[in-house]
Amino acid sequence: MNIQTTALDLTRQLTELGQALFPGLPEGIIRHTGAILLGILAFVFLLLGLLLLRRPKKKNTSSATSIPHTLKEQGTIVDILTGPDDEKISLRVVFTSIKSNKITCEIIERLEPLKTGKNRQLFCIFAPTKTQKGKFNSFSTTLLKLGHSTRTANLIVLSAPNEYTLVPRRKHARKKVADQQFIRVKLWFEDPIFSDTSYQDAMPHIGVNSFASDNPEQNSNGVVNISNGGIGLSILDRLVPETCSQNSPVVINLFMFNFREKTFKPYWYAGTIRSLEEGRPGFTRMGIEFTSTATPDPSTGRLNWTTR
Repeated sequence: MNIQTTALDLTRQLTELGQALFPGLPEGIIRHTGAILLGILAFVFLLLGLLLLRRPKKKNTSSATSIPHTLKEQGTIVDILTGPDDEKISLRVVFTSIKSNKITCEIIERLEPLKTGKNRQLFCIFAPTKTQKGKFNSFSTTLLKLGHSTRTANLIVLSAPNEYTLVPRRKHARKKVADQQFIRVKLWFEDPIFSDTSYQDAMPHIGVNSFASDNPEQNSNGVVNISNGGIGLSILDRLVPETCSQNSPVVINLFMFNFREKTFKPYWYAGTIRSLEEGRPGFTRMGIEFTSTATPDPSTGRLNWTTR
């Protein structure tokens, strides 16, 4: 049905309605009045459409200075580093009180010793937040007070933010491992510097994907993600030793499938456990940061380690 047909049909219906309501009026006047009413109605709809099209988009009225208040209200976890060039997280905190010159935080997790220079500068990173001046996910601040007594042990006081910035959260992008058949891992909970283990011949403490030692349960282990800086593993809870904790040293023999050569290529890493979290039911998610690499010495068979 085209517009002309629709208009004629509406005019006819209005004419019939007018004749029913005002039987004494000539048909021509009723039809003319109906056409005028239809024109007015169309004009009103046209104005409404133009107003909707020209309605300005809602702007983000928040300013950068409101970011701490937003983080506090949302209960956002904020990571505290020792500087913009240091990726290691020292503390994880939530803001509990915001004043014009200071921010009081509650420490919810301690990962690394907090180290600052004479200027006591710190760097905070949080989920990206949009403001009038753009998107930010970090700011620099100054350490004012770190609680030491029993009552204030989990409190830290920071100055008001000095400067807001948007920084890449990770130097090494993580890649999710979708197909486990192309990656294999041997893992030892040892420090290679102080260990006499001959890793190339030794049975791993944890095996992932066909490197499962003599324990068939280890076939359930998997690789969650991987990057140039580390690896995430999913390990059966009962296979994680009680001595395993954050900052524990590890040795990793990683095998990646090379499609051109149609074979698995080995890579050696020493690392540190950065996170141990509850994963899917019955499993622990283990995050490992690579700290050193190694190449086998063909003459001795030993591994020569190099700090990354």
